Amino acid sequence: MPVHIGGHTPRSGGSGPVLCLSAVNAFPSEHLSSANRSAKDAERALKKYRWILNVAIDEYFNSGGGAPSSSTAGNAKKVGDIWERFKDPSRNLITIEGFMNLCQELDIDPESDIVLFCLASDLGSKSIGEFAKEPFVSGWTDIDPGIDSVTKMKAALPHLRKKLNTDAAYFKKVYMHTFDLSKAEGARVLALDTALSMWQLFIPPAMAAKPSALSHVEAGQSPSGPATKNPSLLGESGFQLWLDFQKSRNKAVSKDTWSLFIDFVRTIDAEFKEYDESAAWPSTIDEFVEYAREHR
Repeated sequence: MPVHIGGHTPRSGGSGPVLCLSAVNAFPSEHLSSANRSAKDAERALKKYRWILNVAIDEYFNSGGGAPSSSTAGNAKKVGDIWERFKDPSRNLITIEGFMNLCQELDIDPESDIVLFCLASDLGSKSIGEFAKEPFVSGWTDIDPGIDSVTKMKAALPHLRKKLNTDAAYFKKVYMHTFDLSKAEGARVLALDTALSMWQLFIPPAMAAKPSALSHVEAGQSPSGPATKNPSLLGESGFQLWLDFQKSRNKAVSKDTWSLFIDFVRTIDAEFKEYDESAAWPSTIDEFVEYAREHR
């Protein structure tokens, strides 16, 4: 993810010089000296790349320490112009109305397309349908530095959909962001109806993919390990039992349960025989295992 100094572009005056100094100091000193470049050169590179630190460093030194390419900064500016087109001027944000207009241009169905949650996570959305400019621009740059138009944004979406289902770390990142995005403001738990809808949206496609972001992990291996072609042993029937159990329980879902359910999906055996009751599972999952053994 592109790193911005101080969370925003330094300005002259105020804290600008301090932020500028911290940014220049972030450049590896050995590279500056070996390339015979000065701190002023580093500062110019950072300005060129709109204070996106890791992009500036990578592009600057990959170009041999000479004049940096203008393509990354130019594309970022064009993405910023797209943000300007869809923003709500009264709030200086893309809000839900503007985002729905963008979805229309991207051919995204906001009712059913899970790529919305990929974008929410990657572009730093903190409320449904709302996007600040800086994370929007840096997020698209991180997805693909070549993106400079709505057409290219649209072309990147199939990759995100595939990545969600086949990359375990990316799946968990988007899945956890969805919890925070979907819960009511100020709440610590997720409403059951929302949790059920989100599970049905996230889990089956990932379980069916090969490699699968929810692939089975053998005992003793990390449940956050990379995706493989070994399918989850929970299976469709086990997942349906989970949904039935949650409906019978009829309670909101805690963040702990939401998170560790993914580890459970990846580690549980088909018959629930190897479940370790002494491990630090949420009580909800303990109760589910008892329920599943009775109803399987």
